[in-house]
Amino acid sequence: MPLFSYEAADRTGRKIKASLEAESEHTFREELKAKGLIPLGIKAVERRGAFSLKRFTGKDLLRFTQELGSLLEAGLPIDRALYVLSEHSGKAHMRSIIKGIYTDIQRGQTLSQAMAGHGEFPRVYVNMIKAGEAGGMLEPVIRRLSAFLEMTAAFRDEVVSALIYPALLTVVGGLAVAVLMLFVVPKFAQVFADMGQAMPAPTLILLKISSATVSYWWAGLGAIAVLAVALRSYSRTKEGRLFMDGLKIKIPFAGTLMMKLIIARFSRTLGTLLAAGVPILEAIRIAREVVGNETVSGRLADLEEGVKTGRGVSKPLMEIGVFPPLVAQMIAVGEEAGRLEETFLSVAERFETEGRTLIKRAVSLLEPAMILLMGLIVGFIVVSMLIAVFSINEIPI
Repeated sequence: MPLFSYEAADRTGRKIKASLEAESEHTFREELKAKGLIPLGIKAVERRGAFSLKRFTGKDLLRFTQELGSLLEAGLPIDRALYVLSEHSGKAHMRSIIKGIYTDIQRGQTLSQAMAGHGEFPRVYVNMIKAGEAGGMLEPVIRRLSAFLEMTAAFRDEVVSALIYPALLTVVGGLAVAVLMLFVVPKFAQVFADMGQAMPAPTLILLKISSATVSYWWAGLGAIAVLAVALRSYSRTKEGRLFMDGLKIKIPFAGTLMMKLIIARFSRTLGTLLAAGVPILEAIRIAREVVGNETVSGRLADLEEGVKTGRGVSKPLMEIGVFPPLVAQMIAVGEEAGRLEETFLSVAERFETEGRTLIKRAVSLLEPAMILLMGLIVGFIVVSMLIAVFSINEIPI
């Protein structure tokens, strides 16, 4: 969703500067009014590209949180801790952001307000800091944030590491086949043409494919580029996002894996927010935003509505069907025992473990499948060439 920075006044006349995400500027104004704020100025914030050298990465955020927590545990007040980090952080961009937060605090803003004014901090992060400030337990909340970011980063790194080898195998195998079809086979084709003899059927098929590849490779790449741009443009529309996200969770195996990761991400975020003291409606709203799937997020809106109408958490959760029935029963037990945040964190750990297991199983099947596929393709090319060579020289196979 678009990011907007705003300046508004509350009922006491105090000015507030921050940044928040919203579907549109009109929706954003309505949200501010619903919070009792009078908008004085709103502008869209341009997000940095994924390859920007100044991007505040997840590792930067984790390092900042860990260092801030260590300084607070050492007894430094928040402004002094920020000043130290602004002078000694490793990256110039990080020092600039931290210095801006320090300046905002010196002007009277709270830490959460200062962070919200910078688009680098996720909404879940800002709201946990806000809850810690309201409850007078900023230091424990920052420790929870560190643990949350560490576990999230560890899980993401584990998934990426598992997929590196299959991806590398696919790229290397694809390049090898491309070199054979674009450079090696055409040279044999010229030799066979000079011989003027009839070629075996497999060799003719291979030569046709190679000729088409050499002549129209640019058209293939262009078609792929056009399709990619068209899909990207369509997926940016509301209808496109709903369709594409709905399609993703219906793909066999991949959809099952994606749902497990979505449930794990939602549960960990919600459990962490509740443990930090964030009100449950706000926690659900934020957790919905981080699932990364509009279809599932829309279904979870019924959970938010159910809690708002006083139906609790477990009953609406069972009805929407996002969580398996057994897990919904676990949450019902946790709700009755007053341990809802612990239950959601336990659910997150369970689905993260199941997700890891599925990924490892998929990788263990994908590696030999890719090797077999590349072997069949290269084998077909080599055998087709050999059959033609043997037929020309009348050597019996």
